[in-house]
Amino acid sequence: MTEKSDHVVIEMPPLASAGEEDRGVLPPTTPAADIPWTTTEAPSRMERDEKFDMEMLQRTIGDTGRWAFGTIAVEAWVLNESTGKLVRPPMGLWVDPVLSRGSEANEAVLRLVDTERPDHVGPDPLAPGIGLPGVLWSDLARNASGARNMQNEFGEILNPYVSSLRVDPDQPYNLRLKLSLEAGIGLVAGVPYHFRNTRGLVLYMARKTADITKLKSKCNTDYLLSATDAIGSIVALSGRRRACLAERRKEREDVRRRLRLKMVAVVRIRGTLLKDGRDRVDQTGNDVPVILDHSGHASFVSGAKLGGIKYWRSIKGKFMMVLRKCRGANNEPPPPMGNFESIWTFCGVFVSLLMLLYFSDAIAKRNPQYSLVLGPFGALMTLQYGLTAAPASQPRNAVLGQVIALSIALGMTYTKLETNVRRSLGTALAISAMTRLGITHPPAGAAALIFTGGGYNWGHLGIMLAGNVLAIFSATVINDMNATRQYPTFWGFGYWYKHFGYRKRRIE
Repeated sequence: MTEKSDHVVIEMPPLASAGEEDRGVLPPTTPAADIPWTTTEAPSRMERDEKFDMEMLQRTIGDTGRWAFGTIAVEAWVLNESTGKLVRPPMGLWVDPVLSRGSEANEAVLRLVDTERPDHVGPDPLAPGIGLPGVLWSDLARNASGARNMQNEFGEILNPYVSSLRVDPDQPYNLRLKLSLEAGIGLVAGVPYHFRNTRGLVLYMARKTADITKLKSKCNTDYLLSATDAIGSIVALSGRRRACLAERRKEREDVRRRLRLKMVAVVRIRGTLLKDGRDRVDQTGNDVPVILDHSGHASFVSGAKLGGIKYWRSIKGKFMMVLRKCRGANNEPPPPMGNFESIWTFCGVFVSLLMLLYFSDAIAKRNPQYSLVLGPFGALMTLQYGLTAAPASQPRNAVLGQVIALSIALGMTYTKLETNVRRSLGTALAISAMTRLGITHPPAGAAALIFTGGGYNWGHLGIMLAGNVLAIFSATVINDMNATRQYPTFWGFGYWYKHFGYRKRRIE
């Protein structure tokens, strides 16, 4: 059975191309570099194996798209554990043929699906958080606090007015996303799958004009969940099936190679070493392993030493993986804002901070002991006007994140820990609590670091919350006056009530 953690629906997705066979990789347990293909293997056999797997996946994805309501494209992605990136397996895309018949959408669709075109735009491996599949994957990972029922969540998350990723300043420019919009794609649902060590997600794409009620119907969502199980199982099976076939075909070559190595060892070590080797048998009756160096000389290795070799190889593999990731995901940085947007940001930040400063001065006149701690509000302005659509900028994160972080910080001031330890521990607890509850808010982390230093009380917490409410009010008014901005993208204060209330009903 698959372990489905969550699903996300967002507007205006990028569309993957069909036939980009070289972009995919085998599932993480059998990376292509580790598949034991031999130099004597006939290329036609390998091609037949790959073709069989691709056709099986193509048939399953095609049948899924044809029978799902409103679905005009289905795309499968798999996580490559060795690189940490999402890749699309060969033939991991189905597109409704109707899309290629429209006079307006025909050119965009052909650029996405026709690999023979010189201007073809194919899918690249995506790091988590990059591109639509990466963003959906990150959201699903953050929300993996328990299994969810897609039918009950689908309509609540689906929002035709969600800000487009195409204009998100936190995302690099994506030509495939632009072409997918021209092709008529408007909505997408991401459903994860997890079979043994193979993880990934399936994207179900629909037109923006599709009937939302039918898209989120129990019949349709149950079908998509079951179809994800089928697609994920085939993705997980393909690499393992080819590995099994390769292992069987490789057996004869392995026998020849072992025989050749043994003959070399016999010649090298001569009779004395052979006699010594017959005597070196452990108490269980198993032969002591023999390892040949580069020059062909043999040496006996104890079980402990052999375990140490495997241990250091594992460490080396982890180190190399870190080095590969340190080189970055090779994505373009997000584009800068235009002049008009930058001027709008300047005006919004100026007005909001001026209002907060006057509010702080008014409080200080009535009671000099209290005033706003202004440092975190500089970060809040950056989020609300520079990254308007980011989850950390939304009112739910701003208010609840401050409550959690400052409560922990003020609680730490009652301890007798050394100052540096108290400040580090309090800030770490505050940030980890926010991430666990899904209300990550960077300014709250900064406020926690300040408050754990001491000199503040619970009255300051109330003043900080009042300042956040004022900042949210001004950001809502100023951002929504701009036709290209939407703030907030969600309020979400009733999320926990709905989530835990639904879980309680299921238990009953």
